Amino acid sequence: MITQRISKIIRVFLLCLLIPTFSCKQETSIATVSQELCECYSQGKGDDMDARMQPCVDAVVKSRKAEMIQAYSHYKPDEAVATFLSVATFDMITSCNVFGSKAEIMYDAWYPVDSSSVNLKNIDVLAAKFKATTVPDTAKKILHALIASNIKARRLDEGLARCQQMKQLFKQEEGAYFASAYVYSLRKKYNVAIDELEQEISLGDDKNLELFIAVIKRKAQRDKSITH
Repeated sequence: MITQRISKIIRVFLLCLLIPTFSCKQETSIATVSQELCECYSQGKGDDMDARMQPCVDAVVKSRKAEMIQAYSHYKPDEAVATFLSVATFDMITSCNVFGSKAEIMYDAWYPVDSSSVNLKNIDVLAAKFKATTVPDTAKKILHALIASNIKARRLDEGLARCQQMKQLFKQEEGAYFASAYVYSLRKKYNVAIDELEQEISLGDDKNLELFIAVIKRKAQRDKSITH
């Protein structure tokens, strides 16, 4: 199961289509706030994204709260501010290099490379335990561990096979789509990775994972710019 989450960063889907009152002027405001947050964040220090962002958020809310509330006037004031900030923060993933790079590093480090003999032996041990168990909860735990260990060892085909096994045996269990998205991202199959993350979100409605969709889109944009 995915236990780590990034707080305070929530994507609002298809703004111009789903929110009728979202105008081009408001889009400009989002870009402006995103730039202001980027400049503030770039001057900050520390590895904690939330801690580093907080003073920037406090400053922009102090100066632009009325604008934020007006932009989402169909929401309650606090919800309007939170939504505005969420959209601006989401925009930062692709528009603010220092922030987007940090988010990308965080995502890439989810399954750090571990080709050690200890990890490789652990894969064999876990595989044997999984084959022997008849207890569903135990099987789920072992499968999660097998997925992680295989991806860390960069045994990607086996990792994907274990993800598929999880999806088939435990259809509502979270984690397998997230893990397979990570593998597809490594393989630069970005559209497939995004599809997998959207499936993961549908299982648990965890909008924080939208951050990683933005990260993958950032990767895709960078790769496209390199190859053209």
